[in-house]
Amino acid sequence: MPRNIPTDLLRSFVTVVDLGGFTKAARALGRTQPAVSLQIRRLEDLLQTKLIRTSGRQFRLTDDGVALGPYARQLLRLNDDIVAHFADSALAGWIRVGVPTDFSHSFLLEAISNFAARHPDVRIEIESMLSTDLREALANGMLDITIAIVPEGDVPYLVEASTVETFWVLKDDARFDPKEPVPIVRHLDPCEYAVRMRNALRASGRGWRTVLVSRDVEGLQSAVLAGLGATALTPTTLRPGMRVARADEGFPKLAPLSIGLFYKHAVLHDAGHALAQNLLDHIQKNGKADFS
Repeated sequence: MPRNIPTDLLRSFVTVVDLGGFTKAARALGRTQPAVSLQIRRLEDLLQTKLIRTSGRQFRLTDDGVALGPYARQLLRLNDDIVAHFADSALAGWIRVGVPTDFSHSFLLEAISNFAARHPDVRIEIESMLSTDLREALANGMLDITIAIVPEGDVPYLVEASTVETFWVLKDDARFDPKEPVPIVRHLDPCEYAVRMRNALRASGRGWRTVLVSRDVEGLQSAVLAGLGATALTPTTLRPGMRVARADEGFPKLAPLSIGLFYKHAVLHDAGHALAQNLLDHIQKNGKADFS
């Protein structure tokens, strides 16, 4: 018979991770520190594995603790969405949202604007930065919700993700000798687009040289339209005057990106959870139209 995992145990686990300790988690949950510690042990017993190792006031997640994170956040999101669906109270509060400059965010802004119009007592502030900066700002408590590109490996606070197609783009009339290194324009490292360009070229045996580095997508678009080189973009960042480069021109297929929804369950209030769900619904509903 399948084992059921109480959501309060998962919430305690995620709260400890989000707030960085048992004492802060206990305060946020309205429990004592021993009670939170007991809940973590109960969760470990249910899953038959060690999730958190403590040393004095410090703790670290085990590999299984890291692996549990995304599952726990998804289950808590569903739980919170069910509760919100049947709630009969007006939403209010202040939400700081981060959207990426390295990805077309117009459809995200539309979703946020529509949400704000439906909930006039909710105050929303929007920051636009590179995905790496957005994830750091969320971790440091400067943002409440972030939409950002998901890098490889463990990514804290990731709740859900969707796949996004990427491809090489050139100026309409640009022609580059397929036997010569590709002149590429890219974001500052670390850059998931640059990783995909380099990996694809490396696998195909073709060289490259960087001719321009820009912090924002507009700089890359301008460089491409000026004929400086090629770059990787998504469907929503393709502009008039650009074209998709072909494999027979020496441009190998690029691996897709993953765009993710990030937030800390422990510090997000009801309005924030509602907006997060709204954004996730919008991404999934418009995924094929916007991402492929």
